[in-house]
Amino acid sequence: MSLDYYDLLGLKRDCLPDEIARAYRTLSLKWHPKLSKEDAKTAFHHFSQISESFEVLSDRKFLLNLIFTFLIAVKRAFFDKYGEKLLKEGFFNEGLIEGGYQFGGNPEQIFIEFFEKDNPFAKIYDNDGREMFGSMFGSAFGGQNFPGLPPVKDLIIEVECTLNELYSGCMKEVKYMKTLLNNDGRTTRDEMVTRIIDIKSGYDNCSQIIIKGEGNESNGKKPSDLIFKVKEVKHQDFERKGNDLIFTAKVNLIQALCSETVRIITLDGRKLLIGMDEIIGPKTLKKIAGEGMPIYKDEEAGKMCKGNLYIKFDIEFPEVLDQEAKEAVIELLKNS
Repeated sequence: MSLDYYDLLGLKRDCLPDEIARAYRTLSLKWHPKLSKEDAKTAFHHFSQISESFEVLSDRKFLLNLIFTFLIAVKRAFFDKYGEKLLKEGFFNEGLIEGGYQFGGNPEQIFIEFFEKDNPFAKIYDNDGREMFGSMFGSAFGGQNFPGLPPVKDLIIEVECTLNELYSGCMKEVKYMKTLLNNDGRTTRDEMVTRIIDIKSGYDNCSQIIIKGEGNESNGKKPSDLIFKVKEVKHQDFERKGNDLIFTAKVNLIQALCSETVRIITLDGRKLLIGMDEIIGPKTLKKIAGEGMPIYKDEEAGKMCKGNLYIKFDIEFPEVLDQEAKEAVIELLKNS
């Protein structure tokens, strides 16, 4: 169907030039791909139609010489009489209008020329990337409460790390999906990205690596931040409590009664032999100072401090004792 330029701008056919300008101002801000709440493809379609309608009806900066009944008519007058189809096809086969009117297809240029110094995107960001609408939008467009562009959501990537990795630190390769702008500056694509990140010794579940402006991209908006959030994977032997570590040693009843030395392989592969100076019971708790998790803040300050290691005990009792064994145990306890 043929386009009705008046209908697209919400105007009557006897509208005045300032009414055309006001309609274009309102609708171009509504449908500009950098301001519209719709998807970029839909917004650009409407933005282009609005720009084409404005170019024809406002007769911007140039005239099309159309000869009809010995009169010179402008684009608007020709459209009023013959409509969009003949305007674009051309009414004559010879002469000045062969081929008819063709929209240049650059609605952005029309937008910039219309607003000139008040072009919203000339001042949309300051040097720090902060949005700046304020009085500019208030005075030029009557929009003191103009909401501005909604920010692009930060790209948050969860990075699983073993307790060993968090103890010693490591370089970790992370793959994630990121939204990037295409070359047209309007549409986007999702792309798999690989990045190497530095996991510092002592990081925990509260640790984040924030890379400014390296997150998702979107039309007309400042790129979001890229945030890597550490997620600690449960360890089979150690439990972490802040900067401390808890190790549960499994011993049998004989080992407990004999206060047998506890052997531990640390998270960085060292072997610890922990001597016990008491009979081990279910409530026994052994503290080893400085053998917990590295403290990240202290490491940054140039110190190597660690939390503590606590040893708890899981005593395995025999399920059955024969009479002779029972008597031996009783005799042993009596003597002790």
